[in-house]
Amino acid sequence: MRGVTLTFSFASSEEAVKFLEVITKMLGGRAILGEVKGDKVKVFIPHSEDYQEVVRKVKLLYMEMRSSSKIGLRRYDSTTILSVASLEIAIPLQALVDALRLSGHKASLEGTAIVTNASFHEVVRLAEKLSHCYSEAVKVGLPAPIRRLIAAAAACANLSVQDILDALEQRGLIKRDDGILQASTLEAIHRELEKMVSSGSGR
Repeated sequence: MRGVTLTFSFASSEEAVKFLEVITKMLGGRAILGEVKGDKVKVFIPHSEDYQEVVRKVKLLYMEMRSSSKIGLRRYDSTTILSVASLEIAIPLQALVDALRLSGHKASLEGTAIVTNASFHEVVRLAEKLSHCYSEAVKVGLPAPIRRLIAAAAACANLSVQDILDALEQRGLIKRDDGILQASTLEAIHRELEKMVSSGSGR
């Protein structure tokens, strides 16, 4: 069988196994062959119409996962993050950046890349938590800008979206009139959410 063989080195066998698991998840049902030997992973990608794109994705993932061990800001391709994470619902990239910032990390968007000092696995885990909270916020019927902020805060504070809403209502920052949610300025809500996340509670 014709194809491309790639070999990657890691700091430990555990990292090597994790890399192969993430590749398998990212590529879905695509036929690839992977083998772990100590701290190395050998990946065989059969020739196909788009095999070069698959090779690019695998190399990119390796670079991103390896950069997680470095100190300082790292750049992650958002497509890689979102394809690796198990998402209940699609999430806005800005919501993920908001969640990273609320959780105490530096984070920004540069085009479709996420630049942050969080590790690759931290970003993936937070994206998964955010997706669950964002799904809850959509069901509640929150307007888009508030939905993004509240879902990000809920993901960081380990609270439900309803917990966040109740706390904001108690503080007079939102109110419900005839089933319609009315909110004060987003800046005021954002400041309050930062306090709630830092204390780990909306109470």
